[in-house]
Amino acid sequence: MTELIKLENVAIGYEQDPFVDFINLSIEKNQFWGVLGPNGSGKTTLLKTILNLISPVSGTVFFHNELVFGYVPQNEKFDPIFPISVCEMVSMGRYSRVKPGRRLSNIDNEIVMRSMDSAGISHLKDRTFSSLSGGEKQRTLLARAIAGEPNILVLDEPTASVDIKGEAQIMELVRNIQTESKLAVLMVSHFLKTVSEFSDHLILIDKDSNTFLSGTKIEVLQKESLDKFFGLNLNLD
Repeated sequence: MTELIKLENVAIGYEQDPFVDFINLSIEKNQFWGVLGPNGSGKTTLLKTILNLISPVSGTVFFHNELVFGYVPQNEKFDPIFPISVCEMVSMGRYSRVKPGRRLSNIDNEIVMRSMDSAGISHLKDRTFSSLSGGEKQRTLLARAIAGEPNILVLDEPTASVDIKGEAQIMELVRNIQTESKLAVLMVSHFLKTVSEFSDHLILIDKDSNTFLSGTKIEVLQKESLDKFFGLNLNLD
């Protein structure tokens, strides 16, 4: 199996009630997949199925036997009275590689520091997570994800809490990390421009019409697809 993740004739939904079916998808190393769709279209359910947090209603999901996820949520809140530092937050990502009951080794700590450096937050390592700006928090969550040395990075609306400048910086950072580490990336976003700029493969999903479309960016970004999914009337000539 060369794919990191493969979905064969999968139906997604909850409690045996599918709302999108006949999903066939293969995610391979070093691909950048963007997931687009209207609000409530099933993007989060698809993501949870791929992350193996919920089972498909039907069909089969295959996972590479050495698959390690690096997950970056939309946001992560900690009670301000719990003073977890940036370094401690990033260290959490390393425990996916540590046997239960073991402490981080010197090598693990070096990888944590390297992850913070890659995300540009080494100078924030002693700051509390709750004191950071939106962009700094996203960089910290990204550093936590890559500290586990994943082979697929899953991003759920990674720029939702930042401004335009912060969005550009986060996305450039993701692209640099992917290029350096040869990771696969799966990113859910509401921003068509961002997804089309950074992704090489796309997924369009809409549970209201039970539609799932995937392929290369050139294959998917057709006028008919955009009109159907977003109600747009674009001239792409």
